[in-house]
Amino acid sequence: MHLSESDLRFVVETVATRRRDYDHIIRLVRGKDDLIEPMLEDPSLMERLQHDPTALVLASPRLMFAVLLRRVRRDLAGQSFVLDRDARGRRIPVFEAAQAGQLLGEPPLREYLVGMLCSFVRTRSSLVCWQEGRAWRERQLSDVDMDDMMVLCQLVETPFKPRLYQRIADIALFLSGIYPQHAVRAGRSRREIGRTLPDYEREGRRFYTLAARETEPAGTARVLESLSEKFTLAREALNALSDHYLSPLRDRYFRHPAAERPPR
Repeated sequence: MHLSESDLRFVVETVATRRRDYDHIIRLVRGKDDLIEPMLEDPSLMERLQHDPTALVLASPRLMFAVLLRRVRRDLAGQSFVLDRDARGRRIPVFEAAQAGQLLGEPPLREYLVGMLCSFVRTRSSLVCWQEGRAWRERQLSDVDMDDMMVLCQLVETPFKPRLYQRIADIALFLSGIYPQHAVRAGRSRREIGRTLPDYEREGRRFYTLAARETEPAGTARVLESLSEKFTLAREALNALSDHYLSPLRDRYFRHPAAERPPR
């Protein structure tokens, strides 16, 4: 977990309430994960992120998601079930809370999810032009649209494909995890073909597997393999994050993916 100087100061000032030599404490803990990790678990940090209006300005999205995922892990450890959604969007209890919590207990995978969530705070679109025979085609592509990323994957050279495989899988996990109730509407392609939650799971698993086969370093490949194998658990963990903590903040941090999609 690499915190920026401003995030590190936010953490120290929130947790070290009995001291005022913050600069000294920051120097002591900077770069020392064994000292920073317990601070990220401190309840006072979660309390401030939830109730201090200035926290949303002072703390970066990376810090917020790092703290929230750790809190979700603890929440799931004390629950017997999570509320999942079936193919029709109905909420049903699934007795996998402990397993989902254990998944968030894997530091490399948890930090991958932190980075993935941050990548959706600001999304991008670009006009892409390419030649087919003698004709030129163009299309506005958004990096939060699975269909757009699949199109781009067909256009780029082989060395660039693994990163796009990874992005496609990330979109599937993000939409089905953070916006499960809107997954079908948000996943409509230009032909208006809706995706169900099982569709997102199937495509997410497939593209994480493809990305893992061609990704370096090995540590990242192992995380991608784990997400492919445990996609459902990862989605359920993000569902808990969305339901319990992100609901009031979603409009601030994540515009609905349908709003990000440029006109065809």
